[in-house]
Amino acid sequence: MARRPVARPGADPLMRGATLIRLPPAARAALRRVPGAHSTSWVLAETAASAGFSLLSLLLIGRVIGPHEAGIAAVAIAAFLLLDVLGAAMFPDALVQRPGLGPRHVRSALTASVLVGLACAVVLVAAAPLAAAGTGQEALLWLMPALAPLLPLSAFSGTASGTAMREQRFRLLALRVLLIQPLALVAGLAAAAAGLGAWAIVANQAVGTLLVFVLFLLFGRVPLRPALDRAALRELWPVAGPQIAAVVLMVGRYRIFLLLLGLLLAEAALAQAHFAFRMLEAALTVVRSALSRIAMPRFCALQHDRAALAHSFGEATELAPLLGLPIALGVALVADDLVAALLGPAWVGMGDAARIVGLAAAVGFLHGDQFSLFVALGRARWNMVAAVANLAVPLFALLVIRPETPAGAALAWSTQSLVVTPVLAVVVLRQIGRSPLWLLKRAAPGLLAGGAMVPTVLLVQAAMADAAPLPRLLAGITAGGAVFLTVAWLALGRRRPAMLVARPVEPAQGGPPSEVRRPTPGLAEAHAAERLS
Repeated sequence: MARRPVARPGADPLMRGATLIRLPPAARAALRRVPGAHSTSWVLAETAASAGFSLLSLLLIGRVIGPHEAGIAAVAIAAFLLLDVLGAAMFPDALVQRPGLGPRHVRSALTASVLVGLACAVVLVAAAPLAAAGTGQEALLWLMPALAPLLPLSAFSGTASGTAMREQRFRLLALRVLLIQPLALVAGLAAAAAGLGAWAIVANQAVGTLLVFVLFLLFGRVPLRPALDRAALRELWPVAGPQIAAVVLMVGRYRIFLLLLGLLLAEAALAQAHFAFRMLEAALTVVRSALSRIAMPRFCALQHDRAALAHSFGEATELAPLLGLPIALGVALVADDLVAALLGPAWVGMGDAARIVGLAAAVGFLHGDQFSLFVALGRARWNMVAAVANLAVPLFALLVIRPETPAGAALAWSTQSLVVTPVLAVVVLRQIGRSPLWLLKRAAPGLLAGGAMVPTVLLVQAAMADAAPLPRLLAGITAGGAVFLTVAWLALGRRRPAMLVARPVEPAQGGPPSEVRRPTPGLAEAHAAERLS
């Protein structure tokens, strides 16, 4: 009898599965070229795919259902996401930062976050009549309760992602986008084509949340037995407390801004402003999240070595504009063609708003990942202060400007980038003991590439002034992207960005153990115990 192939115990799970199911040699050879589970290539793939799907989900579904239905759905989704961060973002950063993480920390964090998600679901259902009365849209009485059951599931997934990020399991994190977002988009488009209106955006959110939950439930390697250890929660709280306040304000500031904006603008203008913000913010949030996913475990491992931490922060500063500027500047340059080609004449007011938001967002990529830096330094409360400023500034601008058009709303929203970002850059440089010139040198490759991309796209648009929007859009994106990549590659000295070079993270004295290739012993024991039970 032929012996069944046995995979090596330490082999990559992808290759182990390929061996056990007896894939042909050619298929196994192709799988060997797939990056490993801890490769930062997955972060890049996730960033590019998520930015694209974030745009497509909004634009394609919005084109089918129209501005009015999209505006109604925007209010329901804003309320859902505002509450979602309370459970999903409470413990991930604390799980990454905590030295000597054990199973009691993980069990307690998962249980507490799911309980918070259940409480938020009750709040969302109770808030539906208030939202319907405030906006005059009775559909919210049904849309918001339909989203409520997703909150505890999202809370579980968000907390489980913290252990995956601590272990730098970038492939698992990337599957949330590479595998699940296409399925969610198909579900949303199917609902839109069926004439379900605002329910299409709800369907898109529901399918994505459910499948991410199943992904972490099956492959997250987290202990599933509920537990609430007060001592463990107290040990996590010095980071979790300020971080959840900061994340709630940082992520929720847009939802609060959108809810207040709904009192000033009609549904169609609100939808145009919302799509202009989300078209960029959804993509740029993914970029910031990807940067944080790489930087957070490295910064935390170097938290007791300021010189090494400053060097690693410089590498993150080099990477940030390389990821963010092509999206921010690109959308600002092609906004009119993008709207005309993908949305149609009903959305014509969105182009100016997207241009304003894109230009302002580009400023935010010039000082690296201060969010992860403050966590590593044990100053998570500074993230909370920054989040308060980023909320207060646009709300104050909203009250002063009182916009009546999408462009006016975009101007009020963009004030945070112009006011708060320079202050954060000064604080960061003081903490790491570096000069503004040092910061500019680290960001120089991205700045040079962005500077070369702008005239390239403008020249293409001028040369194709009489062409239809879609060909001009594709030509501008192709030419601008090619120039950006070429100039960036040359400015980097024909090498990969240093932050994307895989390397073991050596723990500083007293810092957390290295998590590059294996989970902590405590987590491994928890996994074994869970299997035995």
